[in-house]
Amino acid sequence: MTIGRNEPCLCGSGKKYKKCCGKIEGAPIHFLVLEELEHLQRELIEYALKQHSYKMKQHFQVMMHDYEILRKDPRAYLVAFEVWYITSFRDRNHQTILEQFVEMRKDSVPRERTRRIFAEWPNVTFVGGIIEKCEKTSFRLRDVLTNELYTIAVREHNQEEDVLMFGALLPFEKEHTLFMIDFHYDSQLTALAKSWLKDQFEQSEFKDPQPFYQHSFLQLLNDIFYLYNEQDQTEKVEKEELDLSWESESQKETAEKLREFMKEENVEDLRIETGILLWNMYCHKKKPTIRKPEIYVAAMYSILGDYDIVSPSYPYSQLAERFKVSAQSISKRAHEMEKILEGQLKAGQEAAEVEQSKELETKPV
Repeated sequence: MTIGRNEPCLCGSGKKYKKCCGKIEGAPIHFLVLEELEHLQRELIEYALKQHSYKMKQHFQVMMHDYEILRKDPRAYLVAFEVWYITSFRDRNHQTILEQFVEMRKDSVPRERTRRIFAEWPNVTFVGGIIEKCEKTSFRLRDVLTNELYTIAVREHNQEEDVLMFGALLPFEKEHTLFMIDFHYDSQLTALAKSWLKDQFEQSEFKDPQPFYQHSFLQLLNDIFYLYNEQDQTEKVEKEELDLSWESESQKETAEKLREFMKEENVEDLRIETGILLWNMYCHKKKPTIRKPEIYVAAMYSILGDYDIVSPSYPYSQLAERFKVSAQSISKRAHEMEKILEGQLKAGQEAAEVEQSKELETKPV
């Protein structure tokens, strides 16, 4: 079908073809619509920061106390907070900023096709998946929890295949577009992260992955930081000791005692560093006042053994005899540590299993 340059444009804008889609020779309407939607995203962000800046800042300050990753790198993960807040946080009228903006702006979008897609934006979809295929103007992502395959339209992409990605998707006819940015992680983390994400969902109170993603978005990014950090240490640090910050000298001294004990037990260097990292996480979360370091060392070693991160493992009675403390005090502290570090311990256990399976694969038959 051909169209005259002075005839109404087929996209529905009401303009003449020569002043609309015909202005850019060879440019498909698909990409013009995509460009207009990207401009609407920028408007949405400006609206949120202008009209809701005070409440967003208040909420961000509160959440910084709950998520260590926000404290470690607040500038980078402020964007993650904005993605979640704009699409998910509901005000007293039970509306999100996204819903408010679409309701306010949709009637003034000139192009009919763009307006129709824009009106569907409140049906945002959170995903956690693996990028399977990258093409010139799109990439495909398979969600870990639902196994659903999403096609994500872009004007140009910089994605890599076989990497883990978290993000919020906006409807784009039969495809989707990313809201703001995505959060992706190296392919070395893919296998471990898939089992970790499934485990997080199974442990949650949610039966449906979508509300789980929406409710846990920042928590997942927070926890995957540790999973990624642990994998990164395995790949890059190798035998180097971790340079960690401690809030008290007693915490640092306990870490050294734990390191010495694990070396006595011939624990591999990388697993020693995993144990020290987990002790550091516990210290930052619990902020313990340490009177008897031996109790904490014994308790930490005990739960590391329970999760197969170190070996050999020992019963409380044997650890109590070696450290000259009571088995009851070790048991009490170990249960407390396990509750605080459960997610990271399971991630460490899975990493140890992956490492062990790799070792078995490389052994000659």
